[in-house]
Amino acid sequence: NVFIAGDQLLPGISSNVSVWPYEPHADPLAEWIASCERLRARLPADVLVLPAHERPFIGARERCTGLIESHEKSLADLYDFCATPRRVMDVFPALFRRPINKGNLLLATGESLAHLNCLLVRGLLQVETDASGVNYYQQASE
Repeated sequence: NVFIAGDQLLPGISSNVSVWPYEPHADPLAEWIASCERLRARLPADVLVLPAHERPFIGARERCTGLIESHEKSLADLYDFCATPRRVMDVFPALFRRPINKGNLLLATGESLAHLNCLLVRGLLQVETDASGVNYYQQASE
């Protein structure tokens, strides 16, 4: 049994799941999590995973579970961080352990938006746009 995973299932890092400018309101993180859930249910326990990066591995179900749990924890941390209004760039410390620089700014912004949009769709955050067009994300009022 072999599964050619590409970037969907990587052994040591999470795939970059981002919102892109042509779909600013998309919820790719929810779609990606649902995809991991389908893979976890369908892949045999002994499947050899061939990822696009790093070494082949066995343990796709466990890896899917770990990735889903990691993203759900990131969503919970981000929700807590948005107790006060935050711009996209303000939420980087809630999601990333490493500094964000010019080389990874685009990916970090897209991934942050994916997490923010997921919380918006779940009804946990609200967004307000100021007079200059900047979005501020905050926990939704009850």
